Amino acid sequence: MKLLEITRSFYPSVGGLEKFVNDRLKIYKALGIDYQLISTTFTNKKKDYHRKNDDVIFVKEYTPYNYTPKLKNFLSKDYDVVSINQIGRYFSDKAILYYSKIGKKIILTPHFTFHTSKFKLIKQVHNYLLTKKLLEKCTKIICFTEFEKDYWINNYNLPEERVVVIPHYYEIIETNQLHNYTDEKYLFYLGRADKNKRLDFLITSFNSIKREEYGLKLTISLDDLSYKIKKIVLADNRIELLGNISESEKNKYLNDCSAMVYPSDFEAFGHSLLEGANDKKPIICSNLQVFNEILDPRGVLYFENTIENITNTLLNFYNIKDDLKKQMGLFNFNNLHQYSYSIILEKYKKLFDEILFQSKNDS
Repeated sequence: MKLLEITRSFYPSVGGLEKFVNDRLKIYKALGIDYQLISTTFTNKKKDYHRKNDDVIFVKEYTPYNYTPKLKNFLSKDYDVVSINQIGRYFSDKAILYYSKIGKKIILTPHFTFHTSKFKLIKQVHNYLLTKKLLEKCTKIICFTEFEKDYWINNYNLPEERVVVIPHYYEIIETNQLHNYTDEKYLFYLGRADKNKRLDFLITSFNSIKREEYGLKLTISLDDLSYKIKKIVLADNRIELLGNISESEKNKYLNDCSAMVYPSDFEAFGHSLLEGANDKKPIICSNLQVFNEILDPRGVLYFENTIENITNTLLNFYNIKDDLKKQMGLFNFNNLHQYSYSIILEKYKKLFDEILFQSKNDS
């Protein structure tokens, strides 16, 4: 089988999408699939220039809508299956239209594109003109959660058999065998500074609690914050902005933290939370339906995205006894096994077997 994978961004740009696509390529290799990856030149502030990308085609993009006029030069007819990440972007919509016309099997992973108010006007226009038509041309749509699956089925009247749930996988590593387990009394935020991450609420809430025993470390930079929040950070020596950190630094910060904290208005999955779970850490995060589905509630303290509620939740965490915090971390670690590589690999194998069977019947 020859497969084309198309994504908005890839390494050296670093984030959840890049991590997911890179992990999916490992699945393809395990299944013996011959693949090619095409990405646009879109990048964000978090980058890792140590990663080599000799086998990736980068197509120049122009915003908005990730306009990639030269994409058509790379859309070969030789592929049996095309896997497209996201919808509502030029590169994705163009590929769906092109490959559907020549009868190729199309897998779409929308990454929950239309579930937020971000770029509301563009999405409204796209919904009116294209979204449903494009979805109908896809052979399979991959969702990460049942919550997301229900969204696409209910909002776009898709047949249930065309929408499949395959979560991210997580390669469980006993990191505590590499480091002595410690608790250096700080909360750790691992992620970007996108608008949906309510770091303004988190920082304001943390700063309002005048207790010196806990710190707050975040993988963002000062330039990511508004003037008001910058003033808070600069005046509070308990808050440390780490910027873009290496993999080894990330592992150490996760191992040494008291808990992972994650405020967000919306998420397609929440892979960072699984990284905290791997280090057997309690999780303090927004009360999102996606998080409710993927996490064990015994290891989590949920908060609503208000300053008052985050403040109260942090205070509740501070008052939990240390042995109970460790128990929360163990619940989170044990919950990881449902996302093991072997389980997700089998789901992808089943998916491609079904697509190949369908292709034979079509021919």
